[in-house]
Amino acid sequence: MYNMVTLVGRLTRDAEVGQLPNDRKTPRLRFTVAVDRDYEIGGETPTDFWPVEVLGEYGARLAPHLLRGRLVLVSGSAHIDERRSDEAYRVFPYISVRQVRFLDRKARDAEPTAGAPEDE
Repeated sequence: MYNMVTLVGRLTRDAEVGQLPNDRKTPRLRFTVAVDRDYEIGGETPTDFWPVEVLGEYGARLAPHLLRGRLVLVSGSAHIDERRSDEAYRVFPYISVRQVRFLDRKARDAEPTAGAPEDE
């Protein structure tokens, strides 16, 4: 089986760093990417909002550069979290990212961070 996803879109808000619930040592970076579809409905282009997560130190290093409005390409794999309760069964899709590419330049007033990935 093959599971690979590549998305190009803009961040809807600044990325947030946390940890996995059952592993407080592993950093987890989360953000949402807004991706326009390739067609219009009634003169408007629908947009999908994809939750994204990056595990490990790579995500922690990316965090200061993933700010609201940045245009990025993310590639990784699609996953689904399932949650069951007495009342409902819910499905939460997200993208587990292996690579992030910046497709725009960061703001000129932002200072570079040591060890941070280079802008393309």
